[in-house]
Amino acid sequence: MRKSTITVSSHQDETNVSELLAELFSSRVRAAVLALLLPRPHLAFSLTDLSRRLELPVSSLQHECYKLARLGLLRDEKMGNARFYCPDPRWPLLEPLTALTVRDMPLEEALAGAIERVVGIGEAWVAGNVSAAAEPVYLVVVGGLDVEQLDGVFDRARVALDPLAGTGRVELAYFRPEDWEARVAVNEPFAAKLVADTLVVLRATG
Repeated sequence: MRKSTITVSSHQDETNVSELLAELFSSRVRAAVLALLLPRPHLAFSLTDLSRRLELPVSSLQHECYKLARLGLLRDEKMGNARFYCPDPRWPLLEPLTALTVRDMPLEEALAGAIERVVGIGEAWVAGNVSAAAEPVYLVVVGGLDVEQLDGVFDRARVALDPLAGTGRVELAYFRPEDWEARVAVNEPFAAKLVADTLVVLRATG
């Protein structure tokens, strides 16, 4: 009986992947751009913004952002005289590349990116015991956010927290300011535990 042969990948496919990886990781400036943009997919940055944040010349950033846009990783939009860049959610490797980038930076920095410029957050912190495998780790948010904002914050934060806590252990604890204040005032056990078990403060009032 004749056996059929299945070709898993061609030499041309391997060449294409190699060229893509070479493009992504061949420049320190490009790596700096990705480290800023990927943890903040909800934001768009102009070349001037990038230059100020990264302390790099606009000319170098323009060259790298053009390349990343050509690869499809970034999308760009012209607004007035400026061109703004942000990750393109349609790019097929965005999720694993974001995970790799976020997990290579300090936890505080990655989580700060997850909530940056999100209007309505009064306080935010991570609470729990990462060593206690049976217990959840909480992303605690106190403020006035809608469901879409909360989902975005939680999804972005989990990219950084899942490797530390374990997949499925991170939960969201969201409170309106008046509800949180009432719980704290009576020393409600769950609220007290969230305060006592604080691991990382992302945003504090005052």
